[in-house]
Amino acid sequence: MKTKKIILPESQMPTQWYNIVSDMKNRPLPPLNPATKEPVTLEQMSAIFAEELMKQEMSTERYIDIPEEVQDLYKIYRSTPLVRAYGLEKALDTPAKIYFKNESVSPVGSHKTNTAIPQAYYNYKQGIRHLTTETGAGQWGAAMSMATQHFGIDLKVFMVKVSYNQKPYRKLMMNTWGADVYASPSEITAAGRAAYLNGLKDSVFNASAYVEYYLTQSRAHWNLYEAGVLYIACQSEGLSAGAGLGAYAAIPCRAALDDWRNVCKGLNVVQ
Repeated sequence: MKTKKIILPESQMPTQWYNIVSDMKNRPLPPLNPATKEPVTLEQMSAIFAEELMKQEMSTERYIDIPEEVQDLYKIYRSTPLVRAYGLEKALDTPAKIYFKNESVSPVGSHKTNTAIPQAYYNYKQGIRHLTTETGAGQWGAAMSMATQHFGIDLKVFMVKVSYNQKPYRKLMMNTWGADVYASPSEITAAGRAAYLNGLKDSVFNASAYVEYYLTQSRAHWNLYEAGVLYIACQSEGLSAGAGLGAYAAIPCRAALDDWRNVCKGLNVVQ
């Protein structure tokens, strides 16, 4: 009988995040202070971000330990299934073995809890009890709402207005987890009232003006390695299946069939 999916035992779940910056020959340039145009300091960034997150942002360590409390929360939905895409292989008429990591099994239906949980955790450990963030379609807002609810943190979410109106169910999810959700541009910040800034600036302004801290789903190194916990798991799962996923190509799930066919040429394994 064919094996359709592989689920890593909890005992084999990753206990460290991999920091890709450590292996980059040309490392990213530091962000600049918009006022001085000089590289920002840890002290400046810590005005709106948790200090531990900023230390990790500037870290060059190859592996960073995942706190035990974060590991426990991951176990609510991890390990996630590594699924063999037999149907896609047939449609492409390829000898390649194609796998996809099904992150939709998380409580919010996406991979974004992988980075939302540690961000909420580090803010909680620092004693921060009020947070703010932005969201587009609502997936990130939902992930942060779930994470902050666990730690008893108040959350304000500024959601792109068109999505706010089109996706009321996403707002309902965030409200269910206790978050306050505002259509952005909003009327509760000067930036929103000016009606020319986007949701990101609305939420950042709220964080700086009301002594709240800010959460981000991308744009930071820690987002990459926290979200990348699934790739570390993939390697272990691939070895368990004898699939040889030590080297694989990551393909967007929305790629067209022709794109998949081009990628599959010459490849033995595609993830």
